[in-house]
Amino acid sequence: MVKYSPVNQSANVHLIVGEDDYLVETAARKILDAAVPPSLRETALEVVDGSADNAETQMASLRACRGSIETPPFLDPVKATWWKRVTFLPGGGKGGVVSQEVKTALENFAASLAKAPPPPNQTLVITATRLLQSSIFAKAMKTFATVVAFASGGKARDRRERAEAMLPDLAKAENLTFRPAAAAAFIARAGTDTRTLVSEIAKLRTYIGMDRNEVTEQDVRDITSVASEDPELWELSAAVATRSPARVMGVLARYSGAEKIGILLATVMEKFFRELIVCRDAIDRGWLNAFGWKRDMPEDVREMLDATGFGPGAGKAPFMIKNSVSAAKAFTPRELTVAHARFVAVREKLVSGGTDDLVKIELMRIVKPRK
Repeated sequence: MVKYSPVNQSANVHLIVGEDDYLVETAARKILDAAVPPSLRETALEVVDGSADNAETQMASLRACRGSIETPPFLDPVKATWWKRVTFLPGGGKGGVVSQEVKTALENFAASLAKAPPPPNQTLVITATRLLQSSIFAKAMKTFATVVAFASGGKARDRRERAEAMLPDLAKAENLTFRPAAAAAFIARAGTDTRTLVSEIAKLRTYIGMDRNEVTEQDVRDITSVASEDPELWELSAAVATRSPARVMGVLARYSGAEKIGILLATVMEKFFRELIVCRDAIDRGWLNAFGWKRDMPEDVREMLDATGFGPGAGKAPFMIKNSVSAAKAFTPRELTVAHARFVAVREKLVSGGTDDLVKIELMRIVKPRK
């Protein structure tokens, strides 16, 4: 991470850039949480969508951001504007070709902010994937705003070193520390994607329990999933298993706004409910309980279960089986079948252009308490 803090700094203007959307949005939310009390966030925080792929929509997004900044708080004592995921900053690369009109408008916007930044009771946070640091816009912002650029990409060794450097802070959120050898083993096993690391750390906390806070190499071997194209978001599936709408909403808030996150979440939930269907059926037939699989299970049944990816030969740790049994018991067989069908449909809708809100809507239906 590179942080540019100018001498003539405006304490309430922040520009955060990086391809790791988890780091970018976590940094943005920390600033916004400090600026706007929880009781005022419904009214005092305005989010402006920065995703735009042509000059017309880019200019409209910029005007919306300026309009929000220039409108003082009405009844609330404070106001914050989040210009979120701006795709057309210089060097952005995701908002199409930036016209000279838009480029000039961005430069004028930065110049006007430098001349007259928002008053002390207003905060502006801009987040983007990429920014050409040598551009006129970037240079102007650095004269008065706090600009944070998270490193991304690079060789595998560079990504691994960045992940190892971040690990202590990520683990601190769960009050965990890693032994040196355990930290290296964890990164080697879980990969370098920040969201995956956070999810796996949450899994470690549940596995270890609250009796100790140090992660060992054996803990990593026992419970950490090997990075693959088949994602697992432990914190979300664990929240769904509790059937707590508040906990699910809290987890979803941390994923809000990430690029194509809806498809990822729908994929994870489809797999989660598919495995729970098998798990619940095995429980009801007496083949499985919280202590593991029945040893004298017929060979054809064993083969059938293994073929689903959730059988005795699937290689799942005892801890994971115990948690799956607990999660499966939280739902009836019919509820699991309906939930799986819904997320198959949600994923198809998202691929066809549906909004990410579909995931939240379906999860709220599924986890609502039984009457």
